[in-house]
Amino acid sequence: MKRPVHIVGASAIGPQPVFDTDRLTEVAGYDRHPIKAILPDLKRYIDPVRGRRMEKVARIGIGTALNALDRAGKREPEAVIVGTGLGCMESTERFFVPLLHNHEEVPNPTAFIQSTHNNVAGQIALSTGCTGYNFTYLHRGLSFTSALLDGFMHVGAEGRRNVLVGGAESITPDYYTVQKRTGLWKEPDVPSLSVLSSATTGALCGEGAAFFVLDDRPGDGPDVRLADLDITYRGPADGLPARVSTFLERNGLAAGDVDLLMLGYNGDAVQDRAYHPVLALFPTATMAAFKHLSGEYCTANAFGTWLSWSALVSGTLPKEAVLREHASPFRRALFVDHFQLKDFSLVCDARCLARIEPLPRELLPDASIGGDQTEGGCPL
Repeated sequence: MKRPVHIVGASAIGPQPVFDTDRLTEVAGYDRHPIKAILPDLKRYIDPVRGRRMEKVARIGIGTALNALDRAGKREPEAVIVGTGLGCMESTERFFVPLLHNHEEVPNPTAFIQSTHNNVAGQIALSTGCTGYNFTYLHRGLSFTSALLDGFMHVGAEGRRNVLVGGAESITPDYYTVQKRTGLWKEPDVPSLSVLSSATTGALCGEGAAFFVLDDRPGDGPDVRLADLDITYRGPADGLPARVSTFLERNGLAAGDVDLLMLGYNGDAVQDRAYHPVLALFPTATMAAFKHLSGEYCTANAFGTWLSWSALVSGTLPKEAVLREHASPFRRALFVDHFQLKDFSLVCDARCLARIEPLPRELLPDASIGGDQTEGGCPL
């Protein structure tokens, strides 16, 4: 990369009380699922009258996006990039169900307009006055990390400032029921804080949103740098350890350089086996998980990325998230996740101990994605 990529602001909404904070201090447990997102008061970001007409994914997406900008001290992003696996499913159902019941007569145009997948990104752009790049990725389990990769390249390769990147998802009763028949969700219900020890298949259904502000200059708070990321579609699950090793080598890292390993364990006894060989690669790292806190959904990796960022910023994790603890401080985090053994994502973040001022544009060398080296106290 030509320029460093810093996470200067972040925000999340989910089944845990994480909105407008940089750490998760009190973990909520659930006995049943789907696990619904905790809706905070968003009146400072969304007009209440307008908000009543919005579906949930739009409210939580806009709320977290604007809060991330606030926490970064920014007002207008140069780009808005969103990942969502289901899009505005609530509006889609609100359009099609009456259409079927009314024999394809008297369709609801408002629901149709609001059902487009880029509705969240469009409303964020309208709320912030952003007239620049606006894109929505619809790649199921790779939706958020595709958006993050796009933002990473916009800042690191093209020099854009204040790029807003996030993922958002809400679950409807119909979607939950249909997917339950496929075996995606765990049945019968298992308490969320003990689901990782389950011996059955299926995961807990969840929902939420998380947004990040990327810049080539560090913000005013703790400096966390997005070092590199990698996504793979339909790669064989038994090849995950090799991909992780290649990813580390690309960045000049050894397994001992990773202090925090964040894994996407979701309680599905079959799917979770893919992480066991990865865990063995990092005997000295603290190991944590997040999907028993957020539930499983297409962009759950956005919440996991937020939790990794939170650990680097605050230096702590809730005990309910930690599966294996080592006493070393968190300076570098490796996030490893898969969705349904098909969509694989790797994200490496690093806490910088010294401020890094980017070179002037005319002095920047050409560079490819990844392959960073240590700069001024920032482990990459």
